[in-house]
Amino acid sequence: MFAEAISRALDIPDVYDMTTTEPSTISEYDLLILGTPVHGFNPSKESISFVESLPETEGKKAILFITCRLWKGSTFGKLKKELKKKGYSTGLCVDVKAKEFTEDDFAGAINKLEKELKK
Repeated sequence: MFAEAISRALDIPDVYDMTTTEPSTISEYDLLILGTPVHGFNPSKESISFVESLPETEGKKAILFITCRLWKGSTFGKLKKELKKKGYSTGLCVDVKAKEFTEDDFAGAINKLEKELKK
């Protein structure tokens, strides 16, 4: 839901599901916007597995977003560490906390993404 809201707001046509997308598909893009829910104060197993499977690169950027009910824990730190191993520099990290997510919950985070991309 958050990824689709980002896609619509930023007019990004390509949204991939990391559980079904071949990581090499990402190599044609200069910017990776990666999102995950928080599971036990950590990134989902699927997101870590996806990042570990990415091909190595140089000079590409990443933006991270997460959804959580309580705390983000070490989610961003773990993803940034794994992305750095693959050659990505991570800029903006945004999180949204809620029990039941709606489009309105994402507005502030999307605003931050828009500002980051205009830099």
